[in-house]
Amino acid sequence: MNGWLFSNLLSISVLAQVTAEVEAPASNPLVSLLAIISYIFGAFCLWKIFEKLGESNAWFAWVPLLSQWKTYQAGGQSPWWVIGLFIPIVNIVALVFLVIAFVKIVKRLGKNPWLLLLMLIPLANLWLFYHLAFQ
Repeated sequence: MNGWLFSNLLSISVLAQVTAEVEAPASNPLVSLLAIISYIFGAFCLWKIFEKLGESNAWFAWVPLLSQWKTYQAGGQSPWWVIGLFIPIVNIVALVFLVIAFVKIVKRLGKNPWLLLLMLIPLANLWLFYHLAFQ
């Protein structure tokens, strides 16, 4: 009987801890503003890149999933890989095809594909988007 009581008390204790309300940290408005500005800048540059490449519906750059769709298309890959980005393990393959698409886009713009390594460096990736869109 004591084992059963201890087991129930332990279960209630665990459930009470799990269902306790957790407060979300206060969001910083500066971080939100920087995120919005970087999104607008990135979408604008991607829009200009699509226009430079002569792609139809360059405005897709402003819509998150459609921008990936258009990026795959502009890079000569199947745009259906966008769906693969949401499937575990398949998303790794889809990401490889996205990188290949970016390499082809950079080549179509007449730039060195090694510039894409700058995408791994914070703030340098913003410069790269500017460089590809306007120079």
